[in-house]
Amino acid sequence: MRHPADQAVQAFWEETADLFSLKPGRVNPRAPRSGLVLTVAEALIQGGMEQSSIHINARLHLPGSYHGLSQRWDILVIDDGFPVAAIDLRALTGSGSTNNRANRMKEIVGQSINVTRAYAHPSVEAFRPALGQALLLEETDQTTTPRKRQSDLANFQPMSVLDELEAFFRRLRSDGQYDAVWYLTARNSPEAEVREPDPEMGLTAFVSIMIERIAAVREARDGQGLSAADLGELLTQRDDLKLGRTIAEREDVAGVVAGISSVDSGRAAVDFDVIQRRRQIVAELRQLIHKSTTTETEIQKPIGKRYWIFGGQYVGVLERRQLITLDEYDIPLICADRSIHIIELKRPKHKLVREHRNHQIVSNEVHEAVAQCMNYVRGFDELGASHQTYYHNELSLDLDFRRARGTVIIGNPELTASDDVTREQIEQTIRSYNAHLSRVQVITFADLVDSAERALAFEAEEHS
Repeated sequence: MRHPADQAVQAFWEETADLFSLKPGRVNPRAPRSGLVLTVAEALIQGGMEQSSIHINARLHLPGSYHGLSQRWDILVIDDGFPVAAIDLRALTGSGSTNNRANRMKEIVGQSINVTRAYAHPSVEAFRPALGQALLLEETDQTTTPRKRQSDLANFQPMSVLDELEAFFRRLRSDGQYDAVWYLTARNSPEAEVREPDPEMGLTAFVSIMIERIAAVREARDGQGLSAADLGELLTQRDDLKLGRTIAEREDVAGVVAGISSVDSGRAAVDFDVIQRRRQIVAELRQLIHKSTTTETEIQKPIGKRYWIFGGQYVGVLERRQLITLDEYDIPLICADRSIHIIELKRPKHKLVREHRNHQIVSNEVHEAVAQCMNYVRGFDELGASHQTYYHNELSLDLDFRRARGTVIIGNPELTASDDVTREQIEQTIRSYNAHLSRVQVITFADLVDSAERALAFEAEEHS
C-alpha cells in the first residue's frame, strides 16, 4: 500500500530539482513543500478538523516569547480566534542532510521554546497550542551509514543521521517540547516510497495526537468559557498591584499589556505601575545625560530593550547587533514594517556645534557620528538583499533590510550651551543640518528624554 505522502514527496523532489542542479549540495529548510503541507492539512480535516480553521503559511504572534516577534508556521489551526495548533514542516536534503542538520535541530528546538515561554504562566499554560513538527529526510549513503561522532565517545556506538534524528525527535516528545512528530524519509528517485522509521512518529499517529491535544485546548478554554477579552480578566484574578509591578519590570511589557488590555480591569491592574516604572527609567536616563562623565555604555544599559523610549513606530530590539559584515550597532530597532532602524549612541558631553565664518555649524563629532551611521545604512543597501535571505533561511528571522535608516543620538545642549551659544541656536543648527540629510538624522539626548516624558504624560492623561 502506498503512503499518503508518496505523491507529495515526489512533487517535492521535482520542485527542488532545479535548485540542487544549479547549486549542488545547497540545503534550503524552507524549500517548496506545498504538497506535504496539504497532506497534513487533509489528514487533519479527515480527522475531524474544520477546513475553515486551518490556515496555511500563517503567523502566530507571541508577545511573551523571548524575541516578542511573530513566528511563521506552515499550518495554524485557529478556533474562534484562538490558536489551538501550530505545525512546522522542514526538509533535509542533499549534502545539507549531514552538514546543516545541527542548525535545523537548533531551529526546531527554538520554535517550541518560544511558544512554551509565551504560555509559561500557570493561568494560561493550559491554552498553549498543540505543537507539531514534521521533517522529510532524504535517504542517501551519507544519511543511512552509521558513523562515529564526538558524542559517541562514552559508548562508542556509531549512529547514522537517520537514527540520530529519530533519537532527537524522541527526546523532544518525551520532554514535551512537541506534542507530535511526523518523521519521514525517502530516496530521491521516481520509484522510491516514503518510509516512517518509527510508527509512533508516523502520519497516522501524528494526526491522532494533534487532534487529541487540540481537543484538550478547546476543553480548557470552554471549561472556563474563555474569550479573547477574558484572557485579560484571567490574569488580573491574582494580586492586581503585584501583577502590575511584575509586568512593569518586564522588558516585553508591551506585548503583555497588549494581551490583557482588552478589558478595563486588565488596564487598571497594570497601567499605573507601567507608567510609573517607565517614568523612573526616563528619570534615571535624564540623570545620566546631565553628567559629563557618562559613557555610551552607561547610556545603553538603562535603555536596554526598552524600544518604547524611541517612539511608537518600533516593535522591538534585535538581539543580534551584527547584521552586516564588519558592522556592529549600538541598538538595532525593528520597525512595525519589519525594516531596520539603527541607533548610534555617542556621549552626552560631546560638543554639538562650532562657529564657522560667523555662523554655527555642527561639530566634527557630529559629522563623524553621522558618517559612521551612513556607512551602516550603505552596508544594508549594498549587502542587505543577500544577508536578508541568509538570515531568513538559517535563523528564520523575518526582517526587511531594504532602505534601512539611522539616528545618531549625541550631546546634551544643557551641557554644552554657553553665553556664546544658546540651546536655541544649537537646536536650530541641528535642525538645519538634518534638513540636508536623507535616511539618517541627528537628535540630542535632551530631545530623546523630553520626547519620552511627553509620551508618558500623554499616556497618564489618557488613563486618568
